[in-house]
Amino acid sequence: MKTARLTIKNYRGFSDQSPAVIDIGHGLTALVGPNNAGKSALKLLIYELRELFEVLLRPPTSPGLATAMNGHAVEVNIYPGTSDPAEIFNNSNDRDLSIDIEVVNPSSVSDSFDVPPGAFVHHMHRLRLFAKRSALTTWHLQAFSLEAANTPVDSPSGFKDGPTPDVFRIGGEAEMYFDFTDLREIIDAFRQAKYYGAFRNALNQGSGNHYDFQIGTAFIDLWNSWKTGGSKANARGIIKITEEIRRLFEFEQLEINASVPLKTLLATINGNQYRLAELGSGISQFVMALGNAATSKPSIILIDEPETNLHPALQIDFLLTLAQYATVGCLFSTHSVGLARSVANRIYSIRKGEKGPVIRPFEATSNYSEFLGELSFSAFKDMGCDRILLVEGVNDVKAVQQLLRLFHKEHTTVILPLGGDQLVAGGREQELQELRRLSNNIFVLVDSERPSETAPPAQRRIAFQQICQRVGLDVCVTEKRALENYFTDTAVKSALGDSFEALQPFERLADHRNGWSKADNWKIAHYVTKGDIANLDLGMFLERI
Repeated sequence: MKTARLTIKNYRGFSDQSPAVIDIGHGLTALVGPNNAGKSALKLLIYELRELFEVLLRPPTSPGLATAMNGHAVEVNIYPGTSDPAEIFNNSNDRDLSIDIEVVNPSSVSDSFDVPPGAFVHHMHRLRLFAKRSALTTWHLQAFSLEAANTPVDSPSGFKDGPTPDVFRIGGEAEMYFDFTDLREIIDAFRQAKYYGAFRNALNQGSGNHYDFQIGTAFIDLWNSWKTGGSKANARGIIKITEEIRRLFEFEQLEINASVPLKTLLATINGNQYRLAELGSGISQFVMALGNAATSKPSIILIDEPETNLHPALQIDFLLTLAQYATVGCLFSTHSVGLARSVANRIYSIRKGEKGPVIRPFEATSNYSEFLGELSFSAFKDMGCDRILLVEGVNDVKAVQQLLRLFHKEHTTVILPLGGDQLVAGGREQELQELRRLSNNIFVLVDSERPSETAPPAQRRIAFQQICQRVGLDVCVTEKRALENYFTDTAVKSALGDSFEALQPFERLADHRNGWSKADNWKIAHYVTKGDIANLDLGMFLERI
């Protein structure tokens, strides 16, 4: 899925005087702000409009996207989680609710089908959905293409099936095609998103769902079915979850079984059996959240305050482990600026304004000591985190977090992003000196960007290495080109599929014939073994941290 830009007007707290504009795509997106500022509403939007997304994915001969383009309204029956459809409309005015879904960096070439000679293709890149208060469950639509600029595209004679489900066509002397591939991938991802509210450790709360989150006996039955139902794939899924939790909590042995008569889960830890409720809300949240995600296979996980009920040293672990079960990404709300800046690819701040919530991109400070304040480094030190590891960017934070697990260092090390190519900006030496006041155990890992085995690291990397050495920091400039060049073919295929393959030692990811996004590096790092890197410069550096 390509990144989608949503512009939201007159939905819940967001009026057209203070619309919300937010990008959602691969990786993690964070919403930071106080309570009741509007963070949850942005996730609820995707959950509540699920049926609308279902309708829009119908073929062109059915009531859906194609008919709506010609002025015909489409109907939905319900907005999940609401008792009155009027709830989703902003209550400060009586104007239409509207949502624009726009593809960021849309495709201008149709690769999914062969364009016949003389045919014209519209590459559809934006949808405008709007509903009137006079008909609360009726939606109208305008569709825009790159070729038609700001003029909505329609066809009074209707649309026909195209060469693929994502392409519509109209006949005539000059055949015309409408390629919705990018937009329909986004709509399908929204349709398959799952919303997990803050109520995530309710194992003994009856049966049913809290939004998309199975709780109580419904979850116990689900766990039992997956573990003992005879499906090898489902059983492997439960084994994977159990192993993840065993490793994160550093148990020597862990087994989790459903006790249907007792209506609970029983955990056997290092030979001793416990009811899950006896172990506290933290481990219960891991079991239930990972179990729900593994069994529902969401495209996007929408989650409220993932740090709730969790030890600070486990918050990043929980969020990254949960996010790996999403095929596209994770949209989360949090009160922790430090957590957001540690893991998120995109961060938005939300605050209360006179005309409704105000949302804007979070302007991250580059001051390291201030960032450690946001992360409550002093609290981390009290819990045994006595060292700092500086890496290049957010993507590297997530990937290196996975690699540190191999050396049992993930809970003793706070990882801090440097800011990518900005890491040699003026004033950095002074900031690094400030960090020394907080800890004497500071390590630095940066890519060399070496284009070949005989070439030196990039000049800006050498300059930064010299700064670190003057300050007295332990710095590793990679022997291979970058972090992703250490990933084995097995790890790459395990994370992304058999069509992907490992990079050569000095191959640039952007030049790889079937490359992946750096935002996926952490998913691949999850499958790297200690034996893959232990005898390489990267593994020896991580070992000595």
